[in-house]
Amino acid sequence: MAGAHDAAPDGVENYRERAERFDIIVRYRILFRDHGGFMIRNRSRVAIVFCYLAFAGGPARMAEAKSYVAYISDSPASASPYWVAQDAGILKKHGLDVDLIFINGSTRGIQSLIAGDVSFSSGVGTAVINGKLAGGDIAIISSLFNTLPYFVFGKPEIKSPEDLKGRSAAMHIPGTAADFALRLALKGIGLSLKDIKGVTVGAAPARVAAVASGQLDFTVGTEGEKIRGETLGLKVVIDMAKLNIPFQFICTVATRRMIRENPDLVRRMVRAMAEAVHYYKNHKDSVVKIMQKYSRGPNRTFFEEVYDSSRELLVEDTYPTLEGLKNTLEVQATLDPKAAKAKAEDFVDLRFVDELKKSGFIEKLYGKR
Repeated sequence: MAGAHDAAPDGVENYRERAERFDIIVRYRILFRDHGGFMIRNRSRVAIVFCYLAFAGGPARMAEAKSYVAYISDSPASASPYWVAQDAGILKKHGLDVDLIFINGSTRGIQSLIAGDVSFSSGVGTAVINGKLAGGDIAIISSLFNTLPYFVFGKPEIKSPEDLKGRSAAMHIPGTAADFALRLALKGIGLSLKDIKGVTVGAAPARVAAVASGQLDFTVGTEGEKIRGETLGLKVVIDMAKLNIPFQFICTVATRRMIRENPDLVRRMVRAMAEAVHYYKNHKDSVVKIMQKYSRGPNRTFFEEVYDSSRELLVEDTYPTLEGLKNTLEVQATLDPKAAKAKAEDFVDLRFVDELKKSGFIEKLYGKR
């Protein structure tokens, strides 16, 4: 993904070129956007950005008018269902002429969706809640993971969860799943952020590197990130996946305007992601090869371990978890009074997954008829 590799595998360079140019748009939109209403403060500067894109990409690039689907993590555990949907031809099968684009972080992915820069974005429940409470007219349309598949891991001298008190943590930005996971893990052992020294580092590779280099003591991450940490000598302190806590993790998000004005496009996207989940669960070798194409790891065994753990957690019927959203709202209510008045149902549009269920599409995929 953009900035994450030394050399680009065949077929991936175009995605990275687009991501680099696309990232400029997102950065400028976020920089000049009013926090409450997402209003662009300086249109002339944004115009300059688009002029730059015209020269950087050429007329053919600007005329492509492609739709984009943003994925918000380059971790194979989180992003691979979208990679599979693209590389296995599932998006095209369902009439979706879209390109994948990597936008680092759920918060920025949701912001780009609200701004109209992408047609769909992957996201996590925390970012969807924050985006909607800030005025974004968005909804979760389907889900991939409904639990928190996170681990707290750190230096070998941390022998027990209680040893985390007073230590330094490499954290993601507020509002991300990793941020929420750390808060929840600490809460489970009777601690809070006040009991540790939190340092905002950013995405998983940087967090793992900060701990492995000795700069900080521990962090949180998914299966793939945990495996990377273990290869660098780090040890698991808490396995949150075993707790099976309902949480709206990776899901697909659309604007309600898109849902109103182009429901067929949304319907096909939901159907395509459901089929991608089925493909993922039944084509291990192909999926591992796709992971290797888009990401990097120490060896094939690494990707196989990521595949095995993710396969068990992927949601077959792609229904979002209302219980998981309720759990998130309870935590968010301590940070944002608006969350206390919100309902989980406010953040989802279930009509398309309901249609899949009623049509028998899922049962047919899995041969349950």
